Amino acid sequence: MPLGFLLVTAEPGAQVPLEEFQDWYNNEHVPLRLNHLPSFLTGARFSAADSLTPSWLAVYDIDDTATFQDESYTRLRANRSPREANLVQRLEILDRRTYEFVADSGESTLTSSYKPTNPTGCLITHWINIPGDDAAFQTWTEEAFHALKGVEGWVRTRTYKCIDNLKTGLGVPKGPEAQTVPKYLAVHEVLSLDVAGMPAFMVASNPRSTANVEENRMWTLYRAYPSVAQGNVPST
Repeated sequence: MPLGFLLVTAEPGAQVPLEEFQDWYNNEHVPLRLNHLPSFLTGARFSAADSLTPSWLAVYDIDDTATFQDESYTRLRANRSPREANLVQRLEILDRRTYEFVADSGESTLTSSYKPTNPTGCLITHWINIPGDDAAFQTWTEEAFHALKGVEGWVRTRTYKCIDNLKTGLGVPKGPEAQTVPKYLAVHEVLSLDVAGMPAFMVASNPRSTANVEENRMWTLYRAYPSVAQGNVPST
């Protein structure tokens, strides 16, 4: 099975104080996954740098898309603690998307991506629809990788195909339209968000005129977490 990627955006909203949201995420939600599941290779959280909502992003590298159906993972949502169950019901937005890995421009010596030592400080996410099949997106990816190598401040780009998604929350409209998301995702790691405004980056990150970037977001690092997969979880 291919590598997996889990991306979750969230907006606490008026019913969940930020302090409560952060305590839950840092001390319950993330540790239940990264401290116990070797399939969760990395995990990091970012805050919005563009004044848009949702204002929080969590990303996880997963060793295999089969993890998303494995009981060790699915039981975490099926058997939530009373605290988590109550908090999730009060969130304004919780948007969970699972992905299948498509391609990677390659690890960089500039950062460790989502690992706690020297993590990437800024992300630019592009959600993309492109005419054609997966082969067309693979071609788009190859063209982008080639062009991005000449952009100063660019670190790494990985691309993915969405395999499942679910939006919940007090601010999510009813009906199937609210659950429609773009099929493809590109995650660009950069040294500074100034890169986003460079003409060379804008052209390189969307090299085909037929591609439609549905949403473009910018994020700054909040925290990269240790994990049992990395062997750096603190002793308890």
